[in-house]
Amino acid sequence: MLDVESGAVHVVDELVHEVAKLYQENLSREEIANRLPQFDAAEVAEAVEELDQLREDGLLCATTDPVELGEAAARNKNVVKSMCLHIAHDCNLRCKYCFASTGDFHGERLLMPLEVAKKAIDFLMEHSGSRKHLEVDFFGGEPLMNFDVVRKTVEYGRRQEKKYGKVIRFTITTNGVLLNDEIMDFLNKEMSNVV
Repeated sequence: MLDVESGAVHVVDELVHEVAKLYQENLSREEIANRLPQFDAAEVAEAVEELDQLREDGLLCATTDPVELGEAAARNKNVVKSMCLHIAHDCNLRCKYCFASTGDFHGERLLMPLEVAKKAIDFLMEHSGSRKHLEVDFFGGEPLMNFDVVRKTVEYGRRQEKKYGKVIRFTITTNGVLLNDEIMDFLNKEMSNVV
């Protein structure tokens, strides 16, 4: 299930899928349960509670300010909601078959400096308009080769979230070879998704 405005994707079972169809009609829990007699009423109520929580968190039925989006478009300033940071143009595996040409993308093997990553976060905050939920993916090459910058960028992003009233969903795409206990703890705490 996709919430277009927040960008949130929810994996749901048949029950939640059916409840969600009725949920958007703003029916009461009892009305929803009555329309879905094939499901247990308690399970329907639980599904509605989960959907209520997602809505409260801004991850379902999210809204944006259409006036602000229109004004931004009129100023030719597109609203940005996500970005992919190529934090490492290098890879520890350097596979010959890799689409990224052994991790360097046919260029110089470089790691992104922290100041560049911070400027990217600032750009995202300043150009996200009324969107509350934003996304940043750390990509490479192998982003864990530049783990210190990943960690410091997330710390900086968390501070900027508070300043701008936003929520950043951080993700990382990794081959996993450089994982250790410290990195796994950090990823489990800070990343919404590890690919």
